[in-house]
Amino acid sequence: MSFVTINSASIEVGDALKAELFTQVKDNFDNHETRINSLESTAKKIDIFKFLLLNGSSFSTATGLAYYRSEDTFTVTKSAIQIFEKGSLSGFLEIDIKKSTTNMDNASFTSIFTTKPKITYSTASDYDESSNQVLNSSMINISSGDYLRLDITIAPTGGVIPKLFITTYGE
Repeated sequence: MSFVTINSASIEVGDALKAELFTQVKDNFDNHETRINSLESTAKKIDIFKFLLLNGSSFSTATGLAYYRSEDTFTVTKSAIQIFEKGSLSGFLEIDIKKSTTNMDNASFTSIFTTKPKITYSTASDYDESSNQVLNSSMINISSGDYLRLDITIAPTGGVIPKLFITTYGE
């Protein structure tokens, strides 16, 4: 079914209305709604991880900081970390998003990155955001029922990690 233009002769004043005209109008509405639904399903952004981590701690890694189970099929498009105030920390802050198609067993997860989002504190400034992520094209397609896990794989040294913002999106 595709959109069909209603010709002027079908809607002239004084002419009787025909069932074919109403069918054509209904079919055009149906076509319109089908196209809208198709666009909505392909253009929506999915927030996988989008949260502020407050009251940080001193740790070297954090496995399984958060988990996500997909209800939709989508592709991961971006992941980043943002720091607020750099403070006296040194070293690196790096996160990893790992995918499992089977279950939440830690052994079943594989990274979706070839280069993980990272901030280098020696060159960072306050309110910096990572921009170095490289997604692994064979791991970013997420199916309904897949699991994603957020890990902090490298934490900075020299004190307690202050608040940071973690975002991961899909479309």
